[in-house]
Amino acid sequence: MQMWPFKKKVKRPEPKIEEGKVKQNIELQVTFDSTMKQLTMKQKAPEPLAKKPEPPKEIKWECPTCKQAFPGRATRSRFKCPQCRNWVYFLGDNLVTMEDHGRLAEKYYQGRYRERLRETMTEELAKIGLTEEKLKRREQELLAKTGVQPQKVSVILSLFSETILKVKDLNEKSSEYFSLAGILHKGGEDSFPILQVAAKTKLAALKKEGYTKVTIITGGMCDRCRNLNDKVMMIEQASKTMPIPIRECKNRGEDEKYGFCICEYYQKLDEL
Repeated sequence: MQMWPFKKKVKRPEPKIEEGKVKQNIELQVTFDSTMKQLTMKQKAPEPLAKKPEPPKEIKWECPTCKQAFPGRATRSRFKCPQCRNWVYFLGDNLVTMEDHGRLAEKYYQGRYRERLRETMTEELAKIGLTEEKLKRREQELLAKTGVQPQKVSVILSLFSETILKVKDLNEKSSEYFSLAGILHKGGEDSFPILQVAAKTKLAALKKEGYTKVTIITGGMCDRCRNLNDKVMMIEQASKTMPIPIRECKNRGEDEKYGFCICEYYQKLDEL
């Protein structure tokens, strides 16, 4: 019977201890006591004690109506003052009356609403090539040229007028300007100057097509709009006086600062 050949185990060499390092480690931990005339272990420096957290300061709240002071803070967002029995509201770390709470809350939500509108406007402008980077560059160019800080609408119109040069059809140009005005109006900006450009471009398109007269068709959003409905004018006269768009148009929402006139010029039907 043949035994399986076993191999002898090879002894691993023991790790060499470097005397220099051992000596250095010992010296770091040991010191010579001259009084006792012997080596003693070094004592480690005591770790600094962690500072105890300071107890929270007691805040004395004061009723905004009767100025009655009371300690502590209620767990609810509103409560009645124990002295004057008027409602008191917490707004951040302040106590305010019911009227102030409603006013400040409305101001806050209006600010958030306008911020969302501006974000939407920025996204819509970027879709038609008017990115924030291009607008900032054009703003710096106009500032250097005129020495006056340009309005945002002027910057947008200046840049948009260059991009729209590729569009040859005047009716299409007028439509593009009107769409741009709608984007700015949704963003809370004054779109009236761009509405004017859209109207002038529409008049130029009708004149190029051979028309001499136009009819004003209004949306009837305000008295001034209704008074102009179905009014017939010569194109030359309309171009000089520009009865539409109407700056004071009442076509606006409750939170909107500027109106948005949707009145338009159409060719005089009896000229067809």
